Amino acid sequence: MAAPFAWDELDQYKQGKRFLDGYPPDTRTFFSPYDDVHGALKAVLASAQHSIVINMYGYDDDELDAIIRQKLDDEHVFVQMSLDKSQAGGVHERTLLANWQNDKLGNSIAIGMSSRGAISHLKIVIVDGVYTVKGSTNWSLSGEQKQDNEVTLSRNAVIAAETRALLDVNHDNMLKQMAAARAKAAAPAEKAPAKPRGRRFKPAGAPTG
Repeated sequence: MAAPFAWDELDQYKQGKRFLDGYPPDTRTFFSPYDDVHGALKAVLASAQHSIVINMYGYDDDELDAIIRQKLDDEHVFVQMSLDKSQAGGVHERTLLANWQNDKLGNSIAIGMSSRGAISHLKIVIVDGVYTVKGSTNWSLSGEQKQDNEVTLSRNAVIAAETRALLDVNHDNMLKQMAAARAKAAAPAEKAPAKPRGRRFKPAGAPTG
């Protein structure tokens, strides 16, 4: 069962246990290494009841991954993950996909590059089509607790819808990249064309034999 998510209690993850007066009602921002960015991310991910959609550059947080795996195992939660190929750590895509139960109903995992062949540098997650998490923070303890980084949570459904459309395009593009790579690997190697055997030129008057 999903853990309850209390938007009005997110101040517990701020260093001073409060947000500034006049803060926008649908926005909450946290800064590493001062605020508890890790705790805020855990809270919003654990609250997912219907869907989690991720486009993540750096993915190396065991606790966040454990939450994602629980959601992947829950047939009532749709999970879509788009991960940057350069950050796969050398692990074969097939192994990663198997670990994240890509073949299970409601799960879709893609690993690839941007549509222009560069890194996919986004760090975004959308939970239940309402909460959008953006910022500079990679999912690693270093990124969340040591580096200078920022995470902003929004509970604006319009922002979530706009962002989701972009993440879906990225995901579709990565799936096509993976399909093209598999097709290329499965295709038989092309043989080099045989060199034509031309007639040997013999000067006039040259001896035979």
